[in-house]
Amino acid sequence: MTNEDSAIIENMKAIARSRGVKFDYVVDSLSDAIKSGIKRKYGKGVESEVVVNKSTGEIKINIVKKIVEQVADKDKEIDLGEAQVKNPEYKVGDDYRIPVSITELGRTAIDSVKQALTQRISEAERNRILAEFEKKVGEIVKGIVKVVSRNEILVDLGPVEATIPSFGMMRIEHYRLDSPIRAVVAKVDRAQWGPKIVLSRTDPKFLERLLFYEIPEVKDSLIQIVKIVREPGTRAKVAVQTTDPKIDPIGACVGYRGSRIQSIVKELSGERIDVIQWSKDSNLQVSRSLSPAKVKEIIKLSEGHILAIVPDDDYSKAIGKNGVNVDLASRLTGVEIEIKKASEYEKELAEKELAEKKIEDVKGINKELKKVLIEKGYNNCLAVIKAPPDELKFLLELDDDHLAKLLKAVKPPEEKPPEGLENAPEKSP
Repeated sequence: MTNEDSAIIENMKAIARSRGVKFDYVVDSLSDAIKSGIKRKYGKGVESEVVVNKSTGEIKINIVKKIVEQVADKDKEIDLGEAQVKNPEYKVGDDYRIPVSITELGRTAIDSVKQALTQRISEAERNRILAEFEKKVGEIVKGIVKVVSRNEILVDLGPVEATIPSFGMMRIEHYRLDSPIRAVVAKVDRAQWGPKIVLSRTDPKFLERLLFYEIPEVKDSLIQIVKIVREPGTRAKVAVQTTDPKIDPIGACVGYRGSRIQSIVKELSGERIDVIQWSKDSNLQVSRSLSPAKVKEIIKLSEGHILAIVPDDDYSKAIGKNGVNVDLASRLTGVEIEIKKASEYEKELAEKELAEKKIEDVKGINKELKKVLIEKGYNNCLAVIKAPPDELKFLLELDDDHLAKLLKAVKPPEEKPPEGLENAPEKSP
């Protein structure tokens, strides 16, 4: 083996190592590149064989022609008589090999060999990187911020560059050049120039993998993450469950004094995380999903539509800033959640009861006054209570004292009707 041959082998090995491709692939690529160079030099129809000794680095190149009695294609065939000049034992149908030195190809052909070899190896490298990152979809990767623009961030991952598009960036974060960054691989596509890797810091999968790495019980599958919804940078809700009754899923995720969850919150630039124990009971799940607000009652309005009654003091918590909390709860449970204060709901119930109570059923009002009330359009207790006092006094010709007694009489049933209204002056229609 000459020094030149040895150098060829070492160079091919170095190329394989640096590009992350197999040595055999580099050898095969070199052979194919030389064959292309021969066609460029001697004609497209010329057939050749190239043998590269992987141990010595010796390269043997032969143009191969078929021996025939009469030549029809000079690029592929050779006359029997001409072949027998070299070896009398040749017969029709045999392959005739013409040795060619790589230097005979000429500078142009050799340059084309180099170019073809580079293209083949680059293609192999791109395919390797593509396959590597296709396996990493849904996993967290680390990189260095190289370019920051309004629409995307360019991240150096080492063997390849990736992008974080605008929808994958957290609006509250400020990204600095040459600073480290972590994100989840959201998508990998094949592009003309190589793999197109899309990263995201807003995808729920990013939070899921952070929980996986930070919480041993999640990593060991003792706690399962059922669903995650996020308003990136503001708030997230994580529904978890466990089949082991000895494990407190919420306590395990939060950690002692919030030690586990705080490291994740820090990674997410202060995004608040509500960890909720999942329940098959839809009402209980809605109630838990509205955390940190407390829920007094859950009412099903229709299929997929829920009314949650909360204490007045917890109303703002249930809604959340810009409606984020109730929106996340709706997305987590898969139902539309409407929030109402307890005082408002109780008032509505009371008014409904008053609206259903007819004037003729009210005790403590004489028949003549009931008749006048009904004729004037006051068919139920609510209508009387809602009517302006001056209107009632004018239409019913009541003084202040009798008006007050009328209003007390139509109050909810828990309040006793006042005495003496039966003696109110009778009014003609």
